[in-house]
Amino acid sequence: MGKGDTYRKVNKKKFDENFDRIFKKRGDKVSYTNDLKEQHQDQINEEWYEYCHEIQQVRRKYGMPDLVFTQGDKDFFAQKYIERRLN
Repeated sequence: MGKGDTYRKVNKKKFDENFDRIFKKRGDKVSYTNDLKEQHQDQINEEWYEYCHEIQQVRRKYGMPDLVFTQGDKDFFAQKYIERRLN
């Protein structure tokens, strides 16, 4: 019988608290930031478009190739947008 076959005792209260924290129940900072992100999605999209447009204009001015922005870039931008709003 291997280690995985035995039952391991679990602190149910601690497990539930961590589960709620991980899956974004109300009251924690992560869910608050996600709520702000949802509320400001239109403004984020608008500023993201302006940001990308300005960068592409400068790159074209100097004869550089266009950048391809990824979803990760946009997510990072949105995160920084929300952080700026919180401060």
